[in-house]
Amino acid sequence: MNPKPRAKKPLGQHFLANPGYCQKIVQFAQIGPDDTVVEIGSGTGLLTQALLPLARKVVAIEFDSELVQYLKEHFRDQGLDIIQADILSFDWSSAGPPPFKVVGNLPYNIATRILQEMIPIKDKFQSGTFLLQKEVAQRILSPPNCKDYGYFTLLMEYHFHRTAGFDIPPGVFVPPPKVTSHVLQLEPRDPPFPVPEESAFRTLLKTAFQHRRKTLWNNLKSGRDPGQLRPAFEGCRIPAQARPEQVTLEQYACLGRVL
Repeated sequence: MNPKPRAKKPLGQHFLANPGYCQKIVQFAQIGPDDTVVEIGSGTGLLTQALLPLARKVVAIEFDSELVQYLKEHFRDQGLDIIQADILSFDWSSAGPPPFKVVGNLPYNIATRILQEMIPIKDKFQSGTFLLQKEVAQRILSPPNCKDYGYFTLLMEYHFHRTAGFDIPPGVFVPPPKVTSHVLQLEPRDPPFPVPEESAFRTLLKTAFQHRRKTLWNNLKSGRDPGQLRPAFEGCRIPAQARPEQVTLEQYACLGRVL
């Protein structure tokens, strides 16, 4: 068998190297014998090894051709489906019939892009258990009135139930990253406060957080008639001096419906 490939820095690779933490991730993901699991970024396959005995089927998505070859040799005759693909342009129909559970140790450099790509296919999966840079996890999980609360928080909250898991220290990886990681779970849901047009709502959220030190009013007033903005704030029960991080998803969705 070929030697285990080394991590490639340009691809943001940090391979899990601790079986105990892999077991902990799999338990948190609640993988059972009826589940099809799609693993994003299988790397050298340690987490894959923990998934295989528990799931009905595991589909490994890996971009790195060297790792794909290693996985094919290492998991020969173990029933693992391996697909070489870029997850950012992946055809999810090739993963098999839904629903499935998604598990992934996401590359730090594209983690937020991957999670945004999960939104259009959220009707295909039951849950997503992701290992992320802790800083990104904090942004996803943040409540209002925190420095981490922002556009990405609200986008994730709009589409998913968010559940915090546990931290993973740098020494669990090869090579060790310079930061702590965190495992969290996203469970798709219908938006709790629907808006008529999501693209316009995303634009509203981006504008709201364009200048965090300004009030929400000042961020939104450009190009808008104050006569339109004032009743919107009043109707959505948003104080005129509120800052972007003080406003809840329900209040932003209200603005999305009336502006």
